[in-house]
Amino acid sequence: MQSFAISVPVGAWHPFLPQALASLKCQGSGVAVALLDASGDARVKALADANADWLAFRRHGPDKGQSDAILEGWDNLEGDWLGWLNADDILMPGALAQIRAAHAADTSLEVIYGHSTILDDAGAMTGYHFNVEPPGPRLLQAGIISQPSCLFSRAAYNRAGGLNRDLHYTMDWDLWIRLYKDGSKFGFVEEPLSMVLWGADTKTASLNTRRRAELRAIIAEHAPQDMQRGTFRAFAVHAIADRIWPEGLKTKLLRRLRRNGPVVFGLGADGRIHPGCALVVAHYADRPMAGIRIDYDGPADAFQASVDFPARQERAGPASLAIHFDAGLTPAQTCKIQIDTCGENFLRRVSWII
Repeated sequence: MQSFAISVPVGAWHPFLPQALASLKCQGSGVAVALLDASGDARVKALADANADWLAFRRHGPDKGQSDAILEGWDNLEGDWLGWLNADDILMPGALAQIRAAHAADTSLEVIYGHSTILDDAGAMTGYHFNVEPPGPRLLQAGIISQPSCLFSRAAYNRAGGLNRDLHYTMDWDLWIRLYKDGSKFGFVEEPLSMVLWGADTKTASLNTRRRAELRAIIAEHAPQDMQRGTFRAFAVHAIADRIWPEGLKTKLLRRLRRNGPVVFGLGADGRIHPGCALVVAHYADRPMAGIRIDYDGPADAFQASVDFPARQERAGPASLAIHFDAGLTPAQTCKIQIDTCGENFLRRVSWII
């Protein structure tokens, strides 16, 4: 059975960090976790103390950056497969079991990844990571792998030359490309394996000088020449659009930009709900959740939803549906929502009812 070594670099306290650690703790045996804390925040120290019984390695104090911290974690952990979670990343329940199952079905796989759901700052689901797709040459020109949902063998990682500690924004994409060019065999799991935050303050929303330089360098080295300008433009548009305010204007612009984008589990990149749409949510709060609330744009009479356990529904507004569970959803459980719509509806968010 595969064993996993997971680094958790922390540059600053984030409200999602307790759930990030809880999501690792619930993955079961064979998972070694290192917490690398450069925040200087007493809350991180207190959280680490509360998890001291299962953290395999911890360090509190300055480091040379995120990549340096990730490497420090792996150097101090045993495990034949590697990965990392940032403080605002959360694994889905059973994510590593799905990685193990994929590897058991094909033991030649050396890199395995899956989908991610997208969360807002309040922890509500707003969609899927629509750039994720099965492995192939498009990896050289687009970020088709969601980093928290990707695990890889230590042997393949070492063969490809390891993580570039000098990169701060593109070290994951750089590593995927080198693994791909080195001939590592990639596998793909058609399930969401993680939940990731997309917000104005996340690294992927930045377009500062250093990120632009790192993107231009990796694109110039690996992307086909006729695709390089368009590849950089796609990253730039995504970063700029995420900073637009007010929210209503941002939503309209993103829907227009992404109207021809991919569809993941029946949900379009623009938020459009297609027939057979399925949404997957999970939580690691310290108490059961009483239900979910689905907010959307579109005609109310054309929108219906159901979950995979007993529940009752009620309209919570003109474009909002509340689903109350007969029994609370306990931590580390998933809830799959099936949406049936015959009109033009767009998802806004799925939030928890406490």
